Amino acid sequence: MKLAILLICGLQLSTGCGLNSPAPKPQQVRQVAEDVTIEGLPVGNLTAEEAGRVLNNLAEVKDVPAVNAGYDPVGGQVVPERPGQRINVPDTLSALLAAPAGSSIKPVYQPFRPEITRDILLKSHRLGSFTTPILDRSPGRTVNIRLTAKLTNNSLIAPGQEFSFNNATGEPTSARGFQKAAVFGDNGEKEEGLGGGMCQVSSTLYNAVLAAGLNVTERHPHSQPVNYVAPGKDATTYTDKDFRFVNNTRRRIITRIFTDGADTELTAELWALPDE
Repeated sequence: MKLAILLICGLQLSTGCGLNSPAPKPQQVRQVAEDVTIEGLPVGNLTAEEAGRVLNNLAEVKDVPAVNAGYDPVGGQVVPERPGQRINVPDTLSALLAAPAGSSIKPVYQPFRPEITRDILLKSHRLGSFTTPILDRSPGRTVNIRLTAKLTNNSLIAPGQEFSFNNATGEPTSARGFQKAAVFGDNGEKEEGLGGGMCQVSSTLYNAVLAAGLNVTERHPHSQPVNYVAPGKDATTYTDKDFRFVNNTRRRIITRIFTDGADTELTAELWALPDE
């Protein structure tokens, strides 16, 4: 009889049916108070999970990306970085859940700095530099040189990474701002073509790469001599002809490619960024 009583009591304890076991309480769902808004969006009566999804969608619209410091493609001066900001979703959600009914809440923003800052550029070390004279300053050619310098300027090249001039510039189309200027045709004669002048940028960069001692992996000469670099020091580019080189150093490299204010000279430089 005593053994039966002990077995029954043991069964009750193991199944949680003892007299001292409290009944489980229903879990309370946290939600935003009635008629609360954020940035004009109604979020009243939403659960914390639902409000979090609203904030994540809002962040995709409201977050501001940071912009790296860099070099101005006209003059080459350092342009300071622009910090970004993103919505701090956990803090903003806490503010929503604590807000009284009918209130309007502003997002909690968190600022952040970009990868490349002005201080980093000022601590960089110049590896190589080369300047060419802009002898043909016809309007179309000047526009193309400026545009190409802007597209290849501030390119970041990691250790072991290959830089492609054509990838950096893309196709020279009128929709992208390129104009007609003198180019060498298939027969070696000069003719008008979109992007004339781009090869002065690739040739100037080629000589800067040589000065820096970097590994050139693709380079093509013009069909005729050009007047802005010495013979054998040019690098033409076209759809099927690229100029490529590899960063064979242990540091990241940034390009500094710019024209002077009077459009009389074009300069290409390669700078090694300091260790992180």
